[in-house]
Amino acid sequence: MDNELLRFAQLAVTVARRVAPTPSRFATPTYAPASLFALLLLRERLRLTYRGLEDLLRLSDQLRRLLGLRAVPDHATVWRFARRHAGPDLLDAALNETVRRARGGTERASQIALDSTGLFLAHTSRYFEWRAKRHRGQRGWLKWAFAMWVAPQILLAQRVRPGPCGDFTDLPPLASAAASRMPFEQLLADAGYDSEANHRHCREGLGVDSLIPAKKRRSARVVATTPLRQEMVRRLGKPDVEADRVAYRQRWKVETVMSVVKRCHGEALTAKLDPTQRVQALLRGLTYNLQRLVRLGAPA
Repeated sequence: MDNELLRFAQLAVTVARRVAPTPSRFATPTYAPASLFALLLLRERLRLTYRGLEDLLRLSDQLRRLLGLRAVPDHATVWRFARRHAGPDLLDAALNETVRRARGGTERASQIALDSTGLFLAHTSRYFEWRAKRHRGQRGWLKWAFAMWVAPQILLAQRVRPGPCGDFTDLPPLASAAASRMPFEQLLADAGYDSEANHRHCREGLGVDSLIPAKKRRSARVVATTPLRQEMVRRLGKPDVEADRVAYRQRWKVETVMSVVKRCHGEALTAKLDPTQRVQALLRGLTYNLQRLVRLGAPA
């Protein structure tokens, strides 16, 4: 199959069939839950509205057959499925399935990287907001944080919460979730995740090395006073340890992934309600993983 969109749809419905809710044996659903879940992923991949997705399905017989649809679902059907079933648990299970497919026979990753970015909450244009004086300031965005397996650039875990907020509290849940899916040897993160507690969580809790630059706090001369943060000054400061500096440069790949997601899917969330905005942000991470698997040639 040479068409990248069709390969994405095939992989999406394959993953969806493994994690989508199973209908009751007494129910006779017109559309399989896996097909509707795959439609949500396809909608996010193409940046369509629900009505635009319905129009696309009417135009493509091959796409309908690939998704297991005997008829075109109404746009409201897909919307209702998203509201009732596409929650964080389902999306987390689907992300786990994409990681399993990316792992293959790999037992341990050498590095993972953490980072976060903001996603605007707007379904109108910025020009309209400016003319209508509807600036929401710093409260008008969600913070999307994730842990990425550096080598294949696959997301291992993700988290969404309101911004603005500090990065350092995201490290324990993200690192723990990533380790449960893919054991790793080293964690890379920028100075926003710097704290002695985070280093201890990596070293003592997960048994992995951590490379997080120590940033100055109150003193202009003393950067770090605790043992593990002082170790970061020795390893990543000046003069640094060349091997650690080379390893830390791999962290920039996570910046590339954020750029790819925003370039392909936009920097604003089109959903209007808080729960659906969070789900849409998580859907983008899952959609990115599926698209990345397609690019890596993973079989459906």
